[in-house]
Amino acid sequence: MSTTRDESRTPGTTGLVLHSTTRYYDLLTWLLTFGRERAFRERLVDLARLEPGEKALDVGCGTGTLAIAAKRRVGPGGTVHGVDASPEMIAGARRKATKAGVDVDFQIAVVEALPFPDARFDAVLSTLMLHHLPRPVREQCAREMRRVLKPGGRVVAVDFATPARERTGLLARMHRHGHMALRDIVELLSGAGLSVVESGAVGVSDLQFAVATVPSSDDAERHDRRSHASRSLGPLPAPRWVLPALVIALVAGHGIVLRAASSRLALSALVVAGVAVLLVLTHSPFAGAVHTLLRRRTRR
Repeated sequence: MSTTRDESRTPGTTGLVLHSTTRYYDLLTWLLTFGRERAFRERLVDLARLEPGEKALDVGCGTGTLAIAAKRRVGPGGTVHGVDASPEMIAGARRKATKAGVDVDFQIAVVEALPFPDARFDAVLSTLMLHHLPRPVREQCAREMRRVLKPGGRVVAVDFATPARERTGLLARMHRHGHMALRDIVELLSGAGLSVVESGAVGVSDLQFAVATVPSSDDAERHDRRSHASRSLGPLPAPRWVLPALVIALVAGHGIVLRAASSRLALSALVVAGVAVLLVLTHSPFAGAVHTLLRRRTRR
């Protein structure tokens, strides 16, 4: 997908742009969802109520996983675009789409000036991105999402609910850019002229969602006074590979114990324990404290 502008440069924005995080972005998402990333993305696509043939936009698309899932939902008759201010993220998204054999248009762009005409999309997705933006940029982003939506179009916004200072695990320490209270997301979308129809917990970690639509002309003046439904989604089921992986790890660990000398017992136990508690460890306060300490020493 060609473009005439220099894509090696980051466009001007006061929002946070991720660069070095790109190399472990997908790993962090995998850990955040406890290996249920695919089910998590499908849940977000369900919230957007995407149908075959529709046009969708992923704002702050990162490495493109959600945009690719959206493209598979809208099918060959639909189109999906993804925008991000990070050239590294867009490069990774394009590689991922090519590898998956999916046609998604990824562009480097800032959220406060989306490069699309008015009323272009049936749905706009925004996941784990709004908290990166200062309030004025966040409000401009919401207005831009409203602008590019068709009448009756939907916005799905997902972000962290708990303040970063209250999350003490390793993932929390690696992702300390902020959070948004659910009421703030609702007010943000309402203030942009959207009508929030439902909100609640996503069912993954401490993530929350809000779904809003472009109100019809009849309710344009009273959309912000209308109540919306609160609906917390159930926890995603554990991936099927977890139990077999644990069983294999335990069997392999016991095999090492039986065949190794007694001096190797501690190492064998460590291997088994490491496999069994990897995902839990990423959320533990101890791991988070270690990560913070290492970051401080690196900055010196």
